[in-house]
Amino acid sequence: MAVESGQNLFEIAYPLFNRVDDNDFEYVYRGYFDHSITKKILFLADTNIAKVTNQSQATLQKRIYYIMVEGLQNITIHQEEIANNREFDKYPGIFAIQKNGDKYFISTGNIVANDKIESLKSKLDIINSLSPEELKKIHREILSNGSISDKGGAGLGLIEMSRKSGNKLLYSFERLDDEFTYFYLQTLIPTDASFGSQQHGSHSSLESVKQLHRQMNVDNILLYFNGFFNQENLLSLLAIIKSRMNMPLTTIKISNVMVEMLQNIIKHGSKPKEGAAGISGLFFLGQMGSETLLTSGNIIPNSAVATITERLEFVNGMSKEELSDYYDDILLDFDTADAKKPGLGFSDLRIKSDKPLKYKFLPINDNEQFYLLQTSVKTKK
Repeated sequence: MAVESGQNLFEIAYPLFNRVDDNDFEYVYRGYFDHSITKKILFLADTNIAKVTNQSQATLQKRIYYIMVEGLQNITIHQEEIANNREFDKYPGIFAIQKNGDKYFISTGNIVANDKIESLKSKLDIINSLSPEELKKIHREILSNGSISDKGGAGLGLIEMSRKSGNKLLYSFERLDDEFTYFYLQTLIPTDASFGSQQHGSHSSLESVKQLHRQMNVDNILLYFNGFFNQENLLSLLAIIKSRMNMPLTTIKISNVMVEMLQNIIKHGSKPKEGAAGISGLFFLGQMGSETLLTSGNIIPNSAVATITERLEFVNGMSKEELSDYYDDILLDFDTADAKKPGLGFSDLRIKSDKPLKYKFLPINDNEQFYLLQTSVKTKK
């Protein structure tokens, strides 16, 4: 039996949501990288880091930001090297930042030519073999001389990623064909307390990113955010989408739908625990044929299920003309709106998608359920 468009995202959403604990987050972007997009990715990631660090961890935040910049530049450089090759569209780059307890993981992935693998591997192995003092010395030599032949010419960017993280660099190569290999690089940045322990990141943490990347490839997911939602996140995610899409009318429609879905998380989500940076939830944006698919998920109290279901069924049961008339009515006369009927949000989602909204509730415990909502926007080509 054929899988309905987007159905698999409903199946994977809750397991992915469980990957992230309270006050942690996971953000992944997959696709083309340019200056505009990387700038907005940095802003989104830095905003979330700032939410969960304090002034005493300013040095940690600067280290994370520097490594993000180096990782994104690394993707862009390799991307430019193969920009005219057919394989680029088939294997787009990926950037991921994850907070897990007191550790941050920054992972990148991009294709590289097979004839560059040995040189790249040699540089990484040299860097991982050096002590912090040796790395500092080589860094000075490169700045003074431009290269260091006796150390294999290890790149300044990779050296600085190792120095700034205080850890060794974890990497993996997956051969694609006779021309190209996919190169994964992960950097572990611990809190100041354990900085400089010179440990590899866990292979399981890198494999977790690779598995997520494979899932994103299967479902053609362009953007995935799992963590705490607030107004800053909403604005940053919108900015990335506007940079990613090159069709003005479609971009406006997708942006409007995103606003409603992300505000839906903030509005209906269970109240965050004390000290949390926002409402816990997740959001996917993917491409399914000629449609852009948007999926959100968050925890809601059992008491909200009946009302949300009633409102969704109300808009799903209307014809296009009935929905348009209802939207105009509530837009012009808020006083007559029925509290049990949907307001502008669900109605607007239904109008812009021009098809029924998909939803699902998954019981979590005696008091809460995981609420999934999905809609799509026709992509005009």
